[in-house]
Amino acid sequence: MLSDRDYMREEDHGTRLSWTVMLLIALVVVFAADEIAKAYLGLSLQQHGALSSSVWRSGWVWQLVTFQFLHGSFTHLFFNGLGVWMFGRPIEAAFGGRRMLGLWMAGGLVGGLLQLVISAAFPNQFSSDVVGASAGLMTFLAIFCRLEPDARILLAMIVPVPARFLFYFSVGVAVFFIVVPSRDGVAHAAHLGGLLFGWFWVQSGYYRGEGLWDRLTEAWHRWNQQLQKRRAPARQAQGRIIKPSFRSDSAPTPAKELSDSEFIAREVDPILEKIARDGIASLTAAERQTLEAARKKVTRR
Repeated sequence: MLSDRDYMREEDHGTRLSWTVMLLIALVVVFAADEIAKAYLGLSLQQHGALSSSVWRSGWVWQLVTFQFLHGSFTHLFFNGLGVWMFGRPIEAAFGGRRMLGLWMAGGLVGGLLQLVISAAFPNQFSSDVVGASAGLMTFLAIFCRLEPDARILLAMIVPVPARFLFYFSVGVAVFFIVVPSRDGVAHAAHLGGLLFGWFWVQSGYYRGEGLWDRLTEAWHRWNQQLQKRRAPARQAQGRIIKPSFRSDSAPTPAKELSDSEFIAREVDPILEKIARDGIASLTAAERQTLEAARKKVTRR
């Protein structure tokens, strides 16, 4: 859950404005600059900053970032800004401002790429010219709804619905209007990309401080242990037992192989140092198992 202290990140208390507020200010400043340029110079930042097929044709890769700060109208900016305010603040409180901003940018990048791919595949049905912060906003929405599924959210500012319903509803709307293209000016593929990125970030365990490599290592270690257990009876029948030769670096040493003092010195102390240095959220699942084994040892004394 977003309120769990294990997932908290401490911020620089000297910063007066939250990162969410600074992001909103940046969106407003860019919108104002675009409108001023249109009014007095006859130019638009969207000419080179909006997401378009120029990413492929001309190598304008910066558009994957700049399109997220641009908006087509004040109404467009207002509703995106409102969403960023609603979902950005709890995510910032739980994971820190820098990570919140990184998630917004990454979700926008994934959403923009999906929009470009679908637009290239179906150029007559989809336009690749996209502006807006909504892809990153959809990432915020997905993360919040997956971690707080029972929270109540006002759908269309009127109907209270569980957060889990809002997530599935948003995915359904995006998929429907990709399958049945509409001319409503909404980048549904970008929305879907942001939603999927947020879902993957939670589902993969990154929100707990666990990386994909940690999960793969843990799964490989479990599989190897099961394999060795199956082979053990056959080896005993042959009059010899071969101990498993593989041990993941992140796997804890079984408590029964070491004395209490050796177990604490070799296995527990490095983990405690890691907690002091990087926080408890940095531990892998295997390291958490080691701490649990140490706790049981102390309890049995």
